[in-house]
Amino acid sequence: MTRLLGIHGVRNYKAADTTPDLGSKRLRADWLEALGDRIPGLELETAYYADLLRSDRQSDELDDADVVLVEQWARAWGVDPSGVQGRATGWVRWVCGQVAQRSGQRPAVVEKTVRMFFPEVGRYFAGRRAAVRERVREVLLRHRPDVVVAHSLGSVVAYESLHELAEELDVRLLLTLGSPLALPHAVFHRLDPVPCDGKGTKPAAVRRWVNVADAGDFVAVPKGGVARVFPGVEELPEISIAPAWPHGVRDYLRHRTVTEAITAGLRTE
Repeated sequence: MTRLLGIHGVRNYKAADTTPDLGSKRLRADWLEALGDRIPGLELETAYYADLLRSDRQSDELDDADVVLVEQWARAWGVDPSGVQGRATGWVRWVCGQVAQRSGQRPAVVEKTVRMFFPEVGRYFAGRRAAVRERVREVLLRHRPDVVVAHSLGSVVAYESLHELAEELDVRLLLTLGSPLALPHAVFHRLDPVPCDGKGTKPAAVRRWVNVADAGDFVAVPKGGVARVFPGVEELPEISIAPAWPHGVRDYLRHRTVTEAITAGLRTE
C-alpha cells in the first residue's frame, strides 16, 4: 500500500465545492484519473484549501500587491518591468509578452496564468497562510503519507507545513511539480522558516525531495532554482507535459517521469 497525499495549487475552487470534503473528493477523482493504475496499491488523499484563498472579486484585474509580485517574477525571467510605463492592463500584457518570448509560450496563456496565480499567492502570504496550513496539517496527520506530491503554490504550503511537523511525520518522498519555491522575493524570501544565507532547508520530516518542472513552465522559475537554494533536493531533467499549458497538474501527473519518481522514492530506504 502506498499512502500518497496530493496538495493542489492555485485556482482549484469550484462552485460545487460547498464543503472542503466535497472539494477534496473532486480533486481526488481528478488526480486518480491522471495517475491511472501505474502505482500499485495506491491510497490517495488530497488536501483541499482552495476555498480559503477564494476571492470575492468578480474580475481578474490585479491589485497593487499583485503587481509587485508580477514585477518580482518578471525580474526572475530577466525582464525589466520598467520597460513600459503604467500598471494597467497594457503593462501586464507587455510583461507577459516578454516572458512568453523567453519561455516559448503564447502570450495569452502566460497572461491568463499570471492573473490566476499571483492573486492567490498574495492572499496566502497576506493573511490566509495560517488557515491554509492548519487545513493541510490536519490532513497530513490523519493520512500520514509515504509520499507527498505538491503542485505549484501547493509546494509552498507543503514545504511550510512539513517543517512544522518535523517531529510527527516520516515522509519517504516529497515530489514538487511546477514549483515557485525558489522565486526570489515573491516567494523564497517570504517562506517560513525564513531562508538563511540564501538557502532554504529540506524539512526534517522528509527523507527525499525531488523536483520536476516542465521546460516551459513559466511559474517554476528560476530554472533549476529549487535545487540551487534548497540543499539536498534532486532536480530531475526538464520534461514536456503539454505545449498548450505547461503548468497543469493533471498533465504533470500523467507524465512517466512523475510516476517513475514516485515509485523510485518508495524503493528508497
